[in-house]
Amino acid sequence: MIARELCRYEGRFALLEKESFSGFGVSKANPCMLHSPLMFPSGPLRTRLSHNAAARYQKIANELDVVFKAVDEIFLAFDSDHLAKLNAARAWAHDNNVSAGHVIIGPEKMRQIEPNASKKAIGALYGKGVSGGIYATEWTFALTENAMQNGLDLYLNSAVTDIKCKGDFDFEVITPGGRFKTCYIINAAGLFVDEIAKMVGDSDIQLALTKGTMLILDKCASNLIGNMVYGTYGKDHSELVTPTAHGNLLIGLGHFITPAHKADTAVSRDKLMEVLQMGKKLVPAISDKDVITAFAGIRSENNMAAGGDFYIDHSKTAAGVIHAAIGSPGLTAAPAIAEHLITLLAAAGMRLEKKKSFNPNRIGWRRFETATVMEKHRLIESNSKYGHIVCRCEQVSAAEVLEAIHRGADTMDAVKHLTRAGMGRCQGGFCGISVLNYLAQAQGVDPDQVTKKGLGSNQITSPSKKMIAKPIRYC
Repeated sequence: MIARELCRYEGRFALLEKESFSGFGVSKANPCMLHSPLMFPSGPLRTRLSHNAAARYQKIANELDVVFKAVDEIFLAFDSDHLAKLNAARAWAHDNNVSAGHVIIGPEKMRQIEPNASKKAIGALYGKGVSGGIYATEWTFALTENAMQNGLDLYLNSAVTDIKCKGDFDFEVITPGGRFKTCYIINAAGLFVDEIAKMVGDSDIQLALTKGTMLILDKCASNLIGNMVYGTYGKDHSELVTPTAHGNLLIGLGHFITPAHKADTAVSRDKLMEVLQMGKKLVPAISDKDVITAFAGIRSENNMAAGGDFYIDHSKTAAGVIHAAIGSPGLTAAPAIAEHLITLLAAAGMRLEKKKSFNPNRIGWRRFETATVMEKHRLIESNSKYGHIVCRCEQVSAAEVLEAIHRGADTMDAVKHLTRAGMGRCQGGFCGISVLNYLAQAQGVDPDQVTKKGLGSNQITSPSKKMIAKPIRYC
């Protein structure tokens, strides 16, 4: 978001990404749903930046040709005390001018909206059209691609190992692939924002990390609910069942635990069962058999801002550096955070001249699964590769896989996150070998050189035989 916003202005901008693909860090490991300010009443900055997020995302989705799924928000109450807290949250939002029209509804109205919600709920707080879902990795790719169309230089596999401060507004950023001289640095390094801050002398920024678990259900369960359904939530836990942007249901996040380290995204069986039971509490019709995969995400809270607020401010020691320590709800606030950072750059003295040639629009590619029957016929007539289904679970065609590869997806996970090949019930059991061979052919390498998500993650560990996929024929 920040990189794209910067490209509206004249200048030379670079995005240094330590992963092999944009969005492979903390961005992809979250529910990918927008939250209303009701969930985060403490912290004035994050409350302000999260307001009207759905409208911002809808506008950007239209520009970038990516999926945004508008949904309503329902907070279930299972006792009178909980209902009173929800009513107090509604009143707080109204008093602080961040209300989105939430109303308290009774059990009958609640079940008209969500018939499969728990019958034990005595009422709910309901917000119509206030939320929405995206797929974060798909969005980070689209945002980066559009930024590059407008002049951004992207450097993948470029973890920052050191920053040399030669003076105010004079830095040398060191990566394994080279050195970058710059006048300004925006430290938006997610879970590593504290480490980057130390490189410029701001050693006081510290992060407290917590981990939540999420389950994805098969699309056969998609009809159970149509909106974000919350139970209780707080600093230590969250109860949520929600539709995703691409049609599955997601359950999360359970009671948060402290990860062993910043890469600790392991999911234990106990945590999986805890989150599943929590989902059944909200929507009893959920079945164990509906779960197709589980993953964990790590979120952070900084020590610089009170009440869990965002810390977005100029460095105390290095003029020209701005730190952005973002916790929940960072995804919700991302568009507004980008705009806010532009104002901070201007305050730091950066000359901001609007670029007349900036083009906010990007053209994606047509997804076979969501096309109508007539559209599918036209797609196949225009490109016969749309007629070859690579991923049966998600109805992903060879045309989509090849387009993703052509536009920069060079690993198994990159193709998966852009096309959804491998994200269905079988989790790549059938389509994985085809995707692997498409990547090998496009890169001109043997299949055993293709990686899952970059250096050191080769998909085939035994290179003794080349694996050649054979096309599947259907009657």
